[in-house]
Amino acid sequence: MKKLLLPLFITFFSLSAFSQTQNEVRLYYGFTNSDLLRGEDLDGAASTDIENSYELGFRYLLAVTDNLSLETGLNYWRGDVLITSVPMPEQTTRSEELQTTSIPIFANYNFLDYFFVNGGPVMDFQSSESESVDPQAGIGVGFGLGAQYAFNNFNVYINPNFRRYAVIPFEEKNFHQKLTTFGIQLGVGYKF
Repeated sequence: MKKLLLPLFITFFSLSAFSQTQNEVRLYYGFTNSDLLRGEDLDGAASTDIENSYELGFRYLLAVTDNLSLETGLNYWRGDVLITSVPMPEQTTRSEELQTTSIPIFANYNFLDYFFVNGGPVMDFQSSESESVDPQAGIGVGFGLGAQYAFNNFNVYINPNFRRYAVIPFEEKNFHQKLTTFGIQLGVGYKF
């Protein structure tokens, strides 16, 4: 892992020496519709439903060209997982809190002055313990299509996005559940 991160950071920061455009820092809050999905259905397994999920974080965009930036940062996601047992002899429902912290490594491409597309791999870490939810730590993917409006050095944006956690999990389980979210991030940025 350390062998991968060091060259990545060196490349990331050396590109800023060649950049003639502005870098940007962004803060955002996001609403998400989330679910735990498996590759196939399991008969006799408990069902899960996620409520009250949201995300927040910050992003740093390192300009490579006028339209292309490398995007990284820190993302925090939280949701309440409702676990409903099979009815044997009675059905019970309980709630567990699920939290993840993620580091995206995205490409961000601006087009038509007001729009952008972003996406790439994401390093996910689960910051809560769960008895019933498979670990969500691993390498995931994310992508989005957004709109932005810039004034002076500030930028406001909206970024509808898709995230799939633990596509390559650090700890593989049989019939591994994978957190999948569709979200809308609302944010503000500052170019410098």
